[in-house]
Amino acid sequence: MTGGARPLAPRDYVYVRLDPKEGCNGKSSDHATIRIHTQAARLDGFIVHSRWAVSERVGASVAASGRPKLQQLIRQLKLGDAVIVYTLDGFGRDASDVLKTIRHIDEMQAEAFCVSLTRDNLCSDTTFMTMMEAVAALERLTESERKQARATGRGVAGGRIGRPPSLDDATQAAVLTDLETGMTISAVARRYNTSHQTILRIRDARTRS
Repeated sequence: MTGGARPLAPRDYVYVRLDPKEGCNGKSSDHATIRIHTQAARLDGFIVHSRWAVSERVGASVAASGRPKLQQLIRQLKLGDAVIVYTLDGFGRDASDVLKTIRHIDEMQAEAFCVSLTRDNLCSDTTFMTMMEAVAALERLTESERKQARATGRGVAGGRIGRPPSLDDATQAAVLTDLETGMTISAVARRYNTSHQTILRIRDARTRS
């Protein structure tokens, strides 16, 4: 018999993201959720011991890098280990984040699985990875357009963000003309059946331009 420590057999870990909104239901609800996820993994043929179920309470919008227990789990992975989630939100907040997590697991020479999606290792499923890359590219494009829209004060579809103006361009021009002739704010507001604040906004917008 040779000396030295025996290598550990590969382990199947289940990672469970517990919804923060359900925390008020108590530990019994948490245990039920963890049990559902663990049983789903076992039905798919994984050998999951309860002590290998890792859970943490974190919102779906939190990136994988902001999930301490998930990151700790990935750091301790060994060759042949598996990380199993019930749905893809266990691996990240969006397609780009999910891809990053799966690739990180692959770098650790471990495997990533999503039991509600497929029985295949996601790291080597080229169809899945290609689809996720396409979705991630779409998400980046959409987010870029949203940022540009916020910066210019216009919506993604080209409309201005916020309430639409109550007076059209021609009427606003007439308002400015009346103000230039010396009419009071209140008088102009009454003429066009609008609010005092609307007339002030039209006047101030002209001043800024």
